[in-house]
Amino acid sequence: MEKKLLVVLVVVGLCSTVALALDPMGPPAASLGKGKSSIGVEYSWSNMELERKVTKWGSGNGPGARQTQHINPMHKIYANLGYGMADNVDVFLRAGAGSAGYKPHGNEDWSSGDGEASFIFGGGIRGTLKEEPGVKWGFLAQYSWADDFRGETKVNGDDANYDLKLDELQIAIGPTWAAAQGLTIYGGPFFHFVRGTVQDCKYGDLQRHAMEEDSWLGGYVGVGLELAQNCSANVEWMQTPDDYALGAGLVFKQ
Repeated sequence: MEKKLLVVLVVVGLCSTVALALDPMGPPAASLGKGKSSIGVEYSWSNMELERKVTKWGSGNGPGARQTQHINPMHKIYANLGYGMADNVDVFLRAGAGSAGYKPHGNEDWSSGDGEASFIFGGGIRGTLKEEPGVKWGFLAQYSWADDFRGETKVNGDDANYDLKLDELQIAIGPTWAAAQGLTIYGGPFFHFVRGTVQDCKYGDLQRHAMEEDSWLGGYVGVGLELAQNCSANVEWMQTPDDYALGAGLVFKQ
């Protein structure tokens, strides 16, 4: 009972901040069953580094140079709908919103500030590849798209703004272990790919730059707890050489 109460408090605390990040992943295995559905809420907080490709001269860098940009902190909150396509395959859709800080690396003459994503949409599939007593081995693949992530800031005392668009793909494989009654531990390696553009207006000069991930391979670990017969919660940590994130979710199965 104490463990269940602790997880509930953690999830409620995380979800109370409605605020872009590595998406929460959950177990890399199916859990619904054919024809069954679920509804839930998910949240993630992260620190991410992206590479920005310079398109014109400025800040001591020529066209084609790459600069590291920090997205810190990033927040996402989603509503999630899941459906069991088969006993070993689940699909899901998620929609939500977010906010984040967009900051430069070093002392480049570049905008930094906080912004909000008006709409974030995503979905994915998770499946069980092999099941053994107490352990499921499976996979997860998910995609999200964030549009019009806009922010305002100051550059050398002058007004500036930016518009960031991001597409993210995460693919994970690994085990889901039933550690005790109602308690699971899951995780494994994952791939994280980001593609996007940032358009900034500084001193009336409009520029558009390509963005991509700084590191694409990482690992994650999570804990899931059954709170009631049809209600479960999970908390997880995601890490790459340049990015890290904390995710949480609350799911009601039907």
